[in-house]
Amino acid sequence: MAYDVWWNGFGPILGLTMMLDRHKSTRPCSNSGVLDLSRLLLWLALFPFLAACSPFGDANMSTADLDRALTQPVGGNAVSYVHSGDHTSTRVIYVHGTPGDAGAFAMYVRDGLKGVGSISIDRPGFGQTGGDIVRSFEAQAAAFEPLLVERDGRWPVLVGHSLGGPIVARAAADYPDRVAAIVIIAGSLDPELEGPRWFNYAGVLLSPALPRPLRVSNKEIFAAREQTELLADVLEHIRCPVVIVHGTRDRLVPYANVEYMRHAFTNAASIEVITIEDGNHFIPWQRPDVVRDAVVRAINAQPRRPQQPPS
Repeated sequence: MAYDVWWNGFGPILGLTMMLDRHKSTRPCSNSGVLDLSRLLLWLALFPFLAACSPFGDANMSTADLDRALTQPVGGNAVSYVHSGDHTSTRVIYVHGTPGDAGAFAMYVRDGLKGVGSISIDRPGFGQTGGDIVRSFEAQAAAFEPLLVERDGRWPVLVGHSLGGPIVARAAADYPDRVAAIVIIAGSLDPELEGPRWFNYAGVLLSPALPRPLRVSNKEIFAAREQTELLADVLEHIRCPVVIVHGTRDRLVPYANVEYMRHAFTNAASIEVITIEDGNHFIPWQRPDVVRDAVVRAINAQPRRPQQPPS
């Protein structure tokens, strides 16, 4: 439900404010201060209405009908996740952005790929995982490390959207022998492109009135520049295949991130880029066909290791 509040309420508002951005870019003499104030007032005025009656319903993102479990961590808090499919076969682990929860990828668990086990997690600070705010990508990756287990001769494929992108990259860098491949959807990895937007600063001012997921998200965004800089130092440790999916009209995470990733994954077994012309940031919900295809490509990019006969 936390993700639904964000997607149903804040997502459409971002769309409307992007129109104001385009108006600003086509009217160079416009008063930018007036437009910034207009965006803030628009957010304040429309948030309750859009959260209540957005056309994006709960059906696809609800996890109420899915099996849920907890990790058994050696230290730290347990991570809550929903799962389905063949638990003896290859795992596909979906990692949401910010804010979010396991519901972000609920449709991919509910209607998972055949012959694999599908898992969608609640990252620390979100959903049923809860706990303290975790700004560190390293700690975020460590939180779901217990799920990185071999099944049917293969290690898991990790799929991350938005801020989930650099987090799955961190997991592949920190646990290179336990990740078969990664899929990065609209991932924000380039430190030079990271930084708070106007609505993040507005979020600081409005923090007491915001739901916890939005407060947690805002703090993650303010830490993202530092965390992507730390991530840059370990990307060379990634040895698995990488599949990148990005839209050319993503105004939240620019397409320029793709070029950064092409050069940063110096030791990846392979890099495949799937470009969605005119695609925006919300690929998992608008182009599930592309996401599913990318996951299949990632699964097939890593050969199965022969099973050892019992001794």
